[in-house]
Amino acid sequence: MGANQKVIKATGYRRVMGWVFVAVIFIYMGKMLRENWVQVREADFALEVLPLLFSTLIFAFSYVVQMWIWYLITCKLGIALPARDTATSWVYSQFGKYLPGKVWLVLGRLLFYASKGKSKKIVSVGLYLETISMIAAAALVFLISLFFFAEVRFPLGRSPWGWVSLFIVGIFMLLHPGLLQKVLNGFLIRFKREPVTLPLRYRDILWIVFLSVLAWGIGGVGFYLFVDAVFPVSPDHILFLTGALAFSSTLGLLAIFSPSGLGVREGILVYLLSHTMPGAVAVLVSILTRIWMTLIEIGLAGMIYLVCLVRERNGKGKAHG
Repeated sequence: MGANQKVIKATGYRRVMGWVFVAVIFIYMGKMLRENWVQVREADFALEVLPLLFSTLIFAFSYVVQMWIWYLITCKLGIALPARDTATSWVYSQFGKYLPGKVWLVLGRLLFYASKGKSKKIVSVGLYLETISMIAAAALVFLISLFFFAEVRFPLGRSPWGWVSLFIVGIFMLLHPGLLQKVLNGFLIRFKREPVTLPLRYRDILWIVFLSVLAWGIGGVGFYLFVDAVFPVSPDHILFLTGALAFSSTLGLLAIFSPSGLGVREGILVYLLSHTMPGAVAVLVSILTRIWMTLIEIGLAGMIYLVCLVRERNGKGKAHG
């Protein structure tokens, strides 16, 4: 058997195992839902239309902030494109995470920028910085949320403050550009690529991470309003729900075997939400969250497509006129 055939076979196995893992998680959640259906029947469900619409707009705005973050990164790296192209490449690349391996999440944007004459190497550096910033911001949001939610402190022991504070300090240390550059070049050398130099200062990276925290915060507010529009939740849990969303979404993104973190994000979200609502209700809310977020992404893509279409037609009309 040739090397290429072995790689294809191994990839096939990983995909099968990934889907098996996803199936196991959903089977478990289905079993949990069936066994605790009485919790669903007795739950105080509500469907508040206006709060639901408001939550959708706020969550969609968190995507706009993420687009802005990507634009700032490309400006720092000297590969920035006009706002319309930046938004188009960012939104469309998000659909790559729905494919196994999530390679298209990166490759889609990489190819788009390459088609505009931008260096693939520099674009790759930008994607690396964006990913690290969003992961670090998600970790910070989740860790900080633990300070305000006593119900989940027990896994960390009686005094979690020291450990949580230590993790937070560790994250800021890991964000130093010198260390980030060493990690990136380690991967590049391993794959026989030329090393690079990160042109960003420490304060630049901290600013990007701060904006990423802001994006998670805005998304968390939208997520809380969405949950509260379906199943009433105390406003005291806004920060914890923000951390839960950030943590579950990030681990889902890192689970390369699962398309869009399918099953992984839901499983983690169910566990975290079960601290604020009955377990069976948490299962339903996590599934509804998946549908809600996917529809928002589709809506953003549709809006950008229509804007581009209108501008293209207006441009042709002016040319003929």
